Amino acid sequence: MSQHLDSLSIGDTIEMKGPKGHLNYLGRGKFTVKLMRKPLEARKAKHSGMIAGGTGITPMLQVLHAIFLDSKDSSTTASLLFANQTEDDILVREELESLVKEFPCRFKLHYTFDRPLPLGGSIPKGLLIRIWYRTTF
Repeated sequence: MSQHLDSLSIGDTIEMKGPKGHLNYLGRGKFTVKLMRKPLEARKAKHSGMIAGGTGITPMLQVLHAIFLDSKDSSTTASLLFANQTEDDILVREELESLVKEFPCRFKLHYTFDRPLPLGGSIPKGLLIRIWYRTTF
């Protein structure tokens, strides 16, 4: 999205829609969801599966912090598929990987890239969303 917006000329227009709803993480796997024209719903999950791309990592990182920095919650788990153009484009990589090291049984982190890595790269290439989704959930 960022690259598309960057490619626009002054005076170009785009149509935008959303947000479609609102999620509020309350802690210990509990959260509320407010969808458009629907009442607020309370939900609970043992595992949160997340997919983010580029700067879309920001809201995911907020939820991950809420999950893992809560000393009273030792059971909620999370998985994140983080898509970027290249390995060099990974934002907050050190922070994410430190969560993996600190919570190896509770947090799984996966990267995917639109552009191939140089030979010898260690992270999978291409879009793996469908495969990752099937094996994670």
